[in-house]
Amino acid sequence: MRRIDRYIAVTVIKATLMTLLVLTIMAFVLALVDEIEDVGKGDYSNLDAMLVAACSVPRFLYEAFPVSALIGALIGIGGMASAGELVAMRAAGMTTGQIVLAVLKGGMLFMLLVVLIGDGVGPVLEQYGNQYRLEKQKKQITFSSRNGFWAKDGATMINIRRVTPEGRLQDVSIYRFDESGDLNTLIRADFGEYRDAHWRLGQVRQTRIRDDRLLIEKKPWLAWNSVVDPAVLSAAFIDPIMLPAWRLWEQIQSLKSRQQNALRYEVTFWSKVAVPLTTLAMLILAVPMVMKGGRDASTGQRVLWGAMLGTLLYLFSRGFSFLVLALDLPAVLVVFFPLSLVLLLVLWMRRQAL
Repeated sequence: MRRIDRYIAVTVIKATLMTLLVLTIMAFVLALVDEIEDVGKGDYSNLDAMLVAACSVPRFLYEAFPVSALIGALIGIGGMASAGELVAMRAAGMTTGQIVLAVLKGGMLFMLLVVLIGDGVGPVLEQYGNQYRLEKQKKQITFSSRNGFWAKDGATMINIRRVTPEGRLQDVSIYRFDESGDLNTLIRADFGEYRDAHWRLGQVRQTRIRDDRLLIEKKPWLAWNSVVDPAVLSAAFIDPIMLPAWRLWEQIQSLKSRQQNALRYEVTFWSKVAVPLTTLAMLILAVPMVMKGGRDASTGQRVLWGAMLGTLLYLFSRGFSFLVLALDLPAVLVVFFPLSLVLLLVLWMRRQAL
């Protein structure tokens, strides 16, 4: 990387880092306000609420990074424009395309770090935060593993392999133990439903262990008197937004193999794919915005333009995601919609700057 490219890249990275710091504080405060409402339930304290709120921040930063990149680039490049540095660069023979490329180098280097945190560490932290909240509120003793979701209900252990977005249990196993800790009953069910404040299991195979005999009974339905709170299933059913991209892809293929609707997971997957692509487009957009504003535009004006434009694009893309779900449209459109909007703006701004 040439020295001038490094200078532009470092300037953009510093400004974007400052923007992300402000957004981090805002995201933490907003998440904390939501968590404070649950303080006092069980052993859930203010410190616990702060921990859970902090666990949700990385995902927000990943989703909001295109907006942060736009604002950071406007601040960085705008500062150079105000100081006359862009004029000097162009007088020295540097083209607008070379300036854009230098901005992209800085933005995408930072993007790699954000992807690692937001789509790598973030989902793990958020899942931990959800489970920690439930345990502190004494909803249930729960944990998740590769074999599904586990919960303890007195002398009974419950294993749920899968939970649909609608809250329907799939592949349920219930292990009941006697006072000496020996297994005396094993119940397996294909599915479970929560209706009229009661659980009931479907396609049940119940095995009772009596001395040296196994008593097996099959039932189409079985009432299940359990203290398992349906809210606890939020730990079993991990919202698609909390899954990394590779886990989403696996879940999509698994659902399709069972001929189940995977649209919600597909929309989330393509939304994650859209983040780096939209970030690229936002960084490209920043250069003609600064060129159009010229040296007379203040930093505050540029930040305001970037914040307004970035927020509008973010809201449009989120709204379009809901539209795709409602109308059952191809999920890949989630990528092309925000990208097309930004690229059209780039072309329009470039024409205005010429």
